[in-house]
Amino acid sequence: MHKPAISVVMTTYNGERFLPQQIESLLSQTLQPAEIIVCDDASSDQTHGILKKYGKTHNIIYHVNAKKLGVVENFKKAVSLASPANYIALCDQDDIWLPEKLERSYAALSAIDDGSTPAMSYSDAIVIDENKNILNSSLNNELGFDKYEHCLSTLLFGNFVLGCTIMMNREMKKLFADIPDNKVFNHDSWITLIAFTFGKVVSLQHPQLLYRKHDKNVTFANHKKSNRLERMRKHIIATFTSNNFLHDRFILLEKILFFLSEQTFCKASQGNNGFFTT
Repeated sequence: MHKPAISVVMTTYNGERFLPQQIESLLSQTLQPAEIIVCDDASSDQTHGILKKYGKTHNIIYHVNAKKLGVVENFKKAVSLASPANYIALCDQDDIWLPEKLERSYAALSAIDDGSTPAMSYSDAIVIDENKNILNSSLNNELGFDKYEHCLSTLLFGNFVLGCTIMMNREMKKLFADIPDNKVFNHDSWITLIAFTFGKVVSLQHPQLLYRKHDKNVTFANHKKSNRLERMRKHIIATFTSNNFLHDRFILLEKILFFLSEQTFCKASQGNNGFFTT
């Protein structure tokens, strides 16, 4: 059986606390990646030392940014350093991947990949605490993403895909570099909207990683003092009392549409009948 070429792409920033556990889970995959690319965003702790240690004995290539780029730009840099022909699996520094994550993600993605259309696979995750105790068997349930169908219509109101669960094909990788540098939305929102708009997407049935909930975690940073019902109540109140209803989503859609119109013009002027011109 042909072994697929997969690049695991990770970004780090002051990740010494949980980074070794994540790296060990990558090295324990039933389907080993062809390379592990890490871009560190000018950490001030022992992250560099950990990456250097693993880099000596394993196929881990790491780069240290001279100055802090931020999450989106750092991921864009890391993805750009991966081998052009490889599938890309995005990775955070503080999770733990289940042993078959790469194998199952690749199997699902390759089944829909036609070689010419942007495509991605994603999954749910198991929520754990700092000591690896299970808090919720479903991150989708924890965040309320299991209360509605995952489709373009619901995606327009908010992203339900976490980047750390994503594997993308080569065509999607090409579009990753076009993510705007902004403070409104992250890379996972951009590529998820592309996939659901004119690409292909598949959701794995079961969680493929342990998603760690801790005091520095971005996803839970704004929710640590309230339960889910209270968050929903506050969200509903904010939605109908704010003058900026869906403001961030409109910005994202505007940029996506502008990007697509530019691509359509370029492809048409070149006489290319690719997916942008259909």
